[in-house]
Amino acid sequence: MFSYTLIRPRWRKVLADLWGNKLRTLLVVLSITVGVFAVGMVYSAYLMFERDLDASWRSAAPASASLYADPFDEELVESVRSLRGVKEAEGRRNVDLRVQTAAGEWGQMFLTAIPDYAKQKVNIVKSQTGAWPPGDGDVLLERSSLAELGAATGGSIQVETSTGRKRTLKVTGTVYDPSQIPSMFSGRSYGYINMDTLEKLDEERRLDQVNFVVASWVLKGKETAPIEAVGRRAWSKLEQGDTTVFWLQVNKPGEHQMQSIINALVMLLTVLGVLSLLLGTFLLVNTVSAILTQQVRQVGIMKAIGARRDQILRMYLTLVGAYGILALLVAAPLGALAASAVTGFMAQVFNFDSGGLELPSKVLMLEAAAAVAVPVLAAIWPVWRGTGITVREAISDYGIGSTDSKGRLDRWVDRLLEKAECLSRPILLSLRNTFRRKWRLALTLLTMTVAGTVFMAVFSVRASLYSTLDDALDYFQYDISVGFTENYRAARIEHEVLRVPGVKAAESWGFTSGRILQSERKEAEDDASKNVFILAPPVGTKMIQPKMIAGRWLVPEDESALVVNTEVLKDSPQLTVGSPAVIKIGTRKLKFTVVGIAKSTLTGPLVFAPYPWFTGAIQEAGGARSVQIAARSDNPREQTELGRKLEEHLKKNNLRVQNVDVTWEQKQRIRSQFDILTVFLLIMAILLAIVGALGLMGTMGINVLERTREIGIMRAIGASSSAIGRIIVVEAICIGVLSWLLGVLLALPAAALLSYQVGVMFLQNPLTFSFSFLGVGIWLLLSALLSVAASLIPARNAAKLSVREVLGYE
Repeated sequence: MFSYTLIRPRWRKVLADLWGNKLRTLLVVLSITVGVFAVGMVYSAYLMFERDLDASWRSAAPASASLYADPFDEELVESVRSLRGVKEAEGRRNVDLRVQTAAGEWGQMFLTAIPDYAKQKVNIVKSQTGAWPPGDGDVLLERSSLAELGAATGGSIQVETSTGRKRTLKVTGTVYDPSQIPSMFSGRSYGYINMDTLEKLDEERRLDQVNFVVASWVLKGKETAPIEAVGRRAWSKLEQGDTTVFWLQVNKPGEHQMQSIINALVMLLTVLGVLSLLLGTFLLVNTVSAILTQQVRQVGIMKAIGARRDQILRMYLTLVGAYGILALLVAAPLGALAASAVTGFMAQVFNFDSGGLELPSKVLMLEAAAAVAVPVLAAIWPVWRGTGITVREAISDYGIGSTDSKGRLDRWVDRLLEKAECLSRPILLSLRNTFRRKWRLALTLLTMTVAGTVFMAVFSVRASLYSTLDDALDYFQYDISVGFTENYRAARIEHEVLRVPGVKAAESWGFTSGRILQSERKEAEDDASKNVFILAPPVGTKMIQPKMIAGRWLVPEDESALVVNTEVLKDSPQLTVGSPAVIKIGTRKLKFTVVGIAKSTLTGPLVFAPYPWFTGAIQEAGGARSVQIAARSDNPREQTELGRKLEEHLKKNNLRVQNVDVTWEQKQRIRSQFDILTVFLLIMAILLAIVGALGLMGTMGINVLERTREIGIMRAIGASSSAIGRIIVVEAICIGVLSWLLGVLLALPAAALLSYQVGVMFLQNPLTFSFSFLGVGIWLLLSALLSVAASLIPARNAAKLSVREVLGYE
């Protein structure tokens, strides 16, 4: 059996230091563990995302691009398939209708009809459970929609068609469609039917979507421009077939449609994970410095009996390495489990298959470096400085913690405390002790301040996301928007809408889609033309409140005037106030003059044209495809009920409704999407707060050890245990409040920078910045609570010291 006595004395001392002060060992190991855990979890989760997301996406044979249009025949799909550069093309039909959930509420549902499920080659929908393919009158539910609908295989769902008729569809199975945006993000449920079922839903047996894959020779790495060029030619083919194309959706080659969002999230988490590792390292430096201060006499004795400085250096660095190894043993499995849980959660949110738990060797190597190499490197300087003491200096040490030499800060604190006559002596002593070890105080404050700054910045990011959302929805001043499957007379639409009780005002808008061309030349149609949605509100509309950044809004005398938003300028920077703009709508080319530029927020590329002139120019004079409604009530639930009443009334009067969007419901749905981001950021901020609290606990423990003799002197002259405990607690609270003040100063610029980066990474636009004073208040409360919690054990240890123990302290 291995004997403890066989270990060389220096290594027995390392073991004694590890086991002799269990609380100190626990604090250091925990602080390193949190940082290593965060780094390992983020990197492992990233690798799992990369593995699982890519596998799920490729299994669907994803389309290079998709075209959405008014209904067309199969022959147009053949014409797209015949284009040079197109490898494969398939058509589908999408039906937007209402569905009743298990809770009895009505929501939006997207039913997709695929001509031949057995011959799918693009955006493949895969069977998960139940029947395959769907039979006549049956529906297969996309798996991300099951929770939304509360339905199950063998049951049924009730849908309401665009004509107002209710139909019951039998749920015969579930499918997985990797190319579909999950229900949680879109706010819609998804189902899959065959072409025969279309007629039962009062729809034509025609297609309205083309998915195509380009040939490999077309691609140029990750660039989307070659795909867009093919897409524009396909757009023209559909237009030649006398159909209106609404949108060209282009996917980045080999990349999931939500890959950029996930990458941005992982990048933010990585930054915060590295921060937590660095803060844990600061605590280690503090602890090592304290150990050496406490063991000054031991270092002197070792040198007196012949120990060299390099031997003592290796001994203490081995101690640091042991802390790291212990932290690694805890952090590596916990990081893998957390990464698996995060990946599983994200798989549900973004609708991809998770491959399960894994701990890749590259993650383990990174964690080992973070747990051992980083702490050892950080500890070299304090160990080198601490082992440089001479034998004479070490032997003459009296065990009473010395203080740093008095500087301006100490004299300023002394003068300030002299004026605080109302404070008791124990509190004055706590305030003086706070600034006693300035280097240690600086490291502790740095840890707590960074944690607080990030915490408050995350709350400001949340507030900024909400402000951006409010700005986006305040852009449009209506409460409900109703879209139709075809054009109807505006007067008829408004007449019917105003008959519904609860409607305050209504405006019919023209709506279509087109492409901005570089010029009127024929060749320009296949040049870098870009998708835009064209809205034609009545001049003098009350339902829109654009934020103009150049030029002006539309006025009554305008004819071929155009207002573009800033999103349009990203793809068409040549458009300026006063410049011409050519938009191709169907087979027509309309020439406009840009009169204004409006700010865009979460709206996509929009242009605005005067309703009378525009509807006449596209030969739909007096017609509209949507109506915007202001409700009399501000109550969200009443607005939802009004939306339902409007839909029923319009359908009863032979107006085919495509969708009904209630503004407050959209806001809630987008907020829930934003909350996914802020929750992840907040979790990492809480990890930083934990590291900060551990650092403060370590600092207070070190301070108690250094002041052991002083505590004994106070006990000898009559200080009670509670008074000594209060001194420690008040000192910790002072550090917590100081860190909060410094954090508030740093939180404003940090929050502004973080909000800007989050906006650019996730929304491709900076957020509307809003500083969260709620976050400031919450962190003040948390920092005070963490400070008290961190000081309780050191205060208890200080209060338990007896006069006999402290007089015998070495």
